[in-house]
Amino acid sequence: MLSASATPLKLPMLIKKMPARVESLHELLTFIRTEAKKKGFSDEMLGRIELVAEEALVNVFVHGYAEKSGQVEVHCLVEDDPALTIEIHDQGIDFNPLSLSDPDVGADLTGRKIGGMGVFFIRKMTDQVLYRRENNSNILTLTFRNRQNQKRRDLND
Repeated sequence: MLSASATPLKLPMLIKKMPARVESLHELLTFIRTEAKKKGFSDEMLGRIELVAEEALVNVFVHGYAEKSGQVEVHCLVEDDPALTIEIHDQGIDFNPLSLSDPDVGADLTGRKIGGMGVFFIRKMTDQVLYRRENNSNILTLTFRNRQNQKRRDLND
């Protein structure tokens, strides 16, 4: 299901709503990739965007809905040139992934705590990541700046 909506800031967004299951992953990532391509992201950045979105979505599927089924919504901000802002909405378990501390990546693997690497990668691979809980929903906001398009725009100004 694809629709348009507005954020609390009244900015238009495209929305894809699907069951929060691994079977929905391909279609959700295709939706995100299509919106990123419209903004002229390089193939390298498209891969980064997909990797981050996949990690965030799989976390929702596996952890957010571990004890029940539900829906996930992916929102892509329409007017955000030269950036891409993605919001992932779910009504799974109340959880702020940004509350996790970064893992000790310098520690020996055998002594390292299990978990947290996915959120660490999300933080490192996005330009901005935010979380809020609103109307019984977890909302993870991921922003990627398209530096390639920004350079072109700066040259034309």
